[in-house]
Amino acid sequence: MGRLPAHAACVGLFCAAFLVVASPAGATAAAKATGAAKATASAKAFVGQPAATAAPFAPGISIAHEDFDLPDPFILRVGGTYYMYLSTAFGDNTQNVPLLTGRPGHWSTHSIDAVPQLPAWAIGQQGAQGLTWSPAVYKFGDLYVMYLAPQIRGSEPTQHCIAIASSPSPTGPFYVSPVPFVCQGKLGGDIDPEVFVDPRGPDGPYQPYYFIWKSDNNSTRGDGVDTIWAQPLSNDGFSLEGQQVRIFGPDKSWEWPLVEAPQMALSPTKTVWMFFSAGAGFYTPDYGMGVARCAGPLGPCTDPRTGPLLTSNEQGPGPGEETYFVGPDGSDWLLYSPVHTGDAFDLFRPVEAARIGWNEAGPFVAQAGTFPSPLRCGSHTSRGASGRHSCSRRADSGSR
Repeated sequence: MGRLPAHAACVGLFCAAFLVVASPAGATAAAKATGAAKATASAKAFVGQPAATAAPFAPGISIAHEDFDLPDPFILRVGGTYYMYLSTAFGDNTQNVPLLTGRPGHWSTHSIDAVPQLPAWAIGQQGAQGLTWSPAVYKFGDLYVMYLAPQIRGSEPTQHCIAIASSPSPTGPFYVSPVPFVCQGKLGGDIDPEVFVDPRGPDGPYQPYYFIWKSDNNSTRGDGVDTIWAQPLSNDGFSLEGQQVRIFGPDKSWEWPLVEAPQMALSPTKTVWMFFSAGAGFYTPDYGMGVARCAGPLGPCTDPRTGPLLTSNEQGPGPGEETYFVGPDGSDWLLYSPVHTGDAFDLFRPVEAARIGWNEAGPFVAQAGTFPSPLRCGSHTSRGASGRHSCSRRADSGSR
């Protein structure tokens, strides 16, 4: 019997309410039908995913290797061109944010500096350029907005804070705000910014942007444990809203003492996951990339695995400092830099790319195949952060 509304029978001044409830058998059948429908929808979401890699000892493909260092690679696709932004190169600080354009195998011969001028607070020492880390670029309206982590002038020990810069062109020059965007000096400073787009987040589709970053606690003794933070971001990308919240920190033995490079991603079923780097440091073999499942863009996030998703292998020790990239064909990738590619005397880090696949348990390292061309667009289209159509099957495309 189905559920019927309550009805009343009244005799004189007295009324008694009667309620007929659904039978247990009916409720069980309905629950089973709902569960079956969800399982079918979930299975459909994973159709077309790549197979798991058959070579975990060589999981990635090289997409850039130059005669200078290529740390913290971030790729943005504009039209038929990739723009790859990098941290200040090891051993060569003549460019704050080196930028290469093109595509794998056809990068520009020389890099240009996307941020040729830093504000006074961001210069390492008077009259000299410091080290600028982890640039990330996103399109908001007609502007390209860059988040970067320059070195703070006069800081001892050295700290970085997150700055914000903008330009009408992806090649720059990007003009940096005269004041820091995020700067928690008592937590060791701040690095590794990311913008995550989730229309299903707590602020809904009208405010879908979230700012994710790391407080660099390990840079200063006594400043606590490395922490990943999240906070709602305005729709123009220029201001933080609401309160920042702690969403993750090291909770597995392999993750100590560093946790960094947070990169949130939406699975095909719209669950939120966060890739990260962790371990003894990028310069050691005891460093790798993990992944945590998040309750939403404001966390909390928990690592369900006992070890890294991707660790030192035949293609190089210490893979990490990754960015998450959705190709124009909808394929998912982690871009990262091992310490070297088998030659310990080669101090110039390359850019490797590992393909990511998805199933009910979450992300896995997949057969890499070929890195997508910026000219190719698959069958998946959606409206991206700029409001224009992109080729990603999820909220936006490009590194995020």
